[in-house]
Parts: sequence; structure tokens; C-alpha cells
Amino acid sequence: MSKRRKVPTIKEDVTCNLIPMVDIMFLLLLFFLLGADMSQREAAELVLPTASEIKENEKVKTDDPTTTVNIQHAQGGDLGKCPLNANNGYCRLPDHWAVVIRGREVPRELLKDQLKAEADETLETDIDPDAKVRLSARKIIIRADKAAPYGDVNKIIEVCGLVGIYKIEVGAAVPPPK
Repeated sequence: MSKRRKVPTIKEDVTCNLIPMVDIMFLLLLFFLLGADMSQREAAELVLPTASEIKENEKVKTDDPTTTVNIQHAQGGDLGKCPLNANNGYCRLPDHWAVVIRGREVPRELLKDQLKAEADETLETDIDPDAKVRLSARKIIIRADKAAPYGDVNKIIEVCGLVGIYKIEVGAAVPPPK
């Protein structure tokens, strides 16, 4: 007695497996979202003071490494939410203002250490003849809310000088056209 085998039928509808493609798309989406988030960490939404005049100097523009230091209101970033907002939008409590470097709030007692670490990342190749030390090639851009106490800006400039950073810019809004 012989058993007859059944001949397999040929399946004609061959489809593409989409699961690996969906996995790759999710990984690409995650990669681009994380990359986009990293590029915006130093930019805070601040109301900058208006400059009285602007003088652009093309010789000053360099490719030096740059660090942005933001001084912003720590109470949710909005002065309107501050319970002590009785002075027309000017809050003067020091613990209501935060210094933010590279997207992270830096405690005031650690400000010098943080700026020293930033300065030591990129040192000039030559020793400065006046200071007799190697200064930092890093440029610091200070962006302060227009309601921030100026003493905070002054303190950052002072600490930058102490740690060897001499390239300092202060950000301001463009004045309206006359």
C-alpha cells in the first residue's frame, strides 16, 4: 500500500515584511528628535534688553568655541507668575534668578568651577605676555532677561576674568528702526 503525497500548492501572493522597516523608521525618528533637542538646549526664551545702537564689526567674528550663559527667572520663566511681582515686572530676589549654562541650572557657589571647566576645555596656544598665563580661547555670550539684576551679569563678567576668559559678549535685542 503506497501512500500518495499531496503536491504542495504554490502560493502566489508574496508580501513584503514591513516590521523591520517600521523598526528602522522609529529609530530614525528617535535619532532626529534627540538631535534636534540637543541643538536648542542653550537657547532660552528671554526678553532681552534693547540696545541703544548696534555696531557690527566683521573683524570680530571668529570660529572660537562659544558657551552661552543665560540669566533667567527661575519661577517658571515667567515674571507674571512671581508672587513678588509688585515692581512693574522686576523681581529682585536673588534666589528667583537662575544662571543656566548648557541647559543646566548652575548654583551660584559652583559658578566659578563651571566657568573654569569651560575655560580649560580650550586654551590659547601661546602664553599671554601681560597676564603671564595661557588664557582661554572660549567665547562667552551672556544673555540676561531685561528684568534681571545687573549685578548677576557683572558677577559673571568678573568670574570670567578670574578663570581666564577674556572674550565676553553681552546679548541685547536689536533697537527699533528710527
